[in-house]
Amino acid sequence: MRRFTSGAGQLRMLLRQVMRSPRRALLTFLGLVVAFFLFTALESVLYTLEELLAQNASETGIFMRPRSRASFFRAALPIRYVEQVRDVDGVVEASPARFHFGAGVHEGSFVVVVGVDPPSYLRLRPLEGVSEVEAQAFRGDRRGALMGARILASNGWEVGDEVTVRGRGRVPDLSLRIVGDIGQGDRMGRVALAHIDYLAQVMGGQGRAAFIQARVAHPSLALAIARSLDERFANFAVPTRTRSERSHAAGILANLSDVLVGLRTIGYLALVITILVVGNAVAMGVRERTMEIGTLRALGFGRGRVMALVVGEAMLLALAGGLAGALGAYALFESGWIAVPRMTDLSLHSDASVLARSALLSLPVGALAGLVPAFSAVRRPISEALHGAD
Repeated sequence: MRRFTSGAGQLRMLLRQVMRSPRRALLTFLGLVVAFFLFTALESVLYTLEELLAQNASETGIFMRPRSRASFFRAALPIRYVEQVRDVDGVVEASPARFHFGAGVHEGSFVVVVGVDPPSYLRLRPLEGVSEVEAQAFRGDRRGALMGARILASNGWEVGDEVTVRGRGRVPDLSLRIVGDIGQGDRMGRVALAHIDYLAQVMGGQGRAAFIQARVAHPSLALAIARSLDERFANFAVPTRTRSERSHAAGILANLSDVLVGLRTIGYLALVITILVVGNAVAMGVRERTMEIGTLRALGFGRGRVMALVVGEAMLLALAGGLAGALGAYALFESGWIAVPRMTDLSLHSDASVLARSALLSLPVGALAGLVPAFSAVRRPISEALHGAD
């Protein structure tokens, strides 16, 4: 009995129990791998979104858009509001922006052009990798554009090129002259910046912006200034909704999270189904070794120890499959191979905390899966178990 009571002996017993039916163990293992791969992948997507929004939200930034529920990308906010925003005490700078969505050189590519007022925008946010010469060229060239390094690389464009961002649907084409490149590490490294008045000329909607960004002197002023701005424009033709960039980022994440709730639910449902699958596999193993379990109990193994062995079998199997699935998803995301959409080069990432949380979740999954078979293993009298009774 001593070898069974040692930790190594019990581990060998668990391994022998798991591998009693190699085919059943393999199929159960693969089911666990798929379930935990899916769960870890979904958690990694949410982690990427949280990190991206947290990094891009300035503590001194505020964000103004129309109060109505119009499309976020629709240019409906009067640009003349910018001057009144600048007049508020504590506001350092303000700048309008609007969007143009089109395609690059490759079929299926995606190029986002953000129209800005170059002088105010460059004062609002210095851009990584943009020299003063390039900034000056951008200010002075109405058709000039600063292109993100990732857009340049994916389309084979270079500074100095005359390029066309092809419109989609009713959106017209946009001809631009690349006067500088934005560093890959900059938050704007995935978009192109153009003159907002040039976008208005091409697309229509003169004097309108999708939103107005502003920077305040201190983070503590952001909330009060946002409220005062909304009060100022409350009775205007286009009332506003102004929030800190942190709050705005949290709102975007909440909206995205609502979409991901369905996907995350799928992940949890996969884990619930996995509990049933593992539980069934362990229960079949318990039925096959009824006499062996009766013998252990006759040799002095108590109900608690027998139950621990059965639950341990389920936990060992779940841990192996869960760890393999979580590691597979983690490696795939950390390799940077996944991008959404692919041509934007927006890589999704994971984190060690996501990996650990997913892998450790396999332990309660295994414990829950093993409870019913464990009770089944000890509920028979020893005499019946020794005769292999069903």
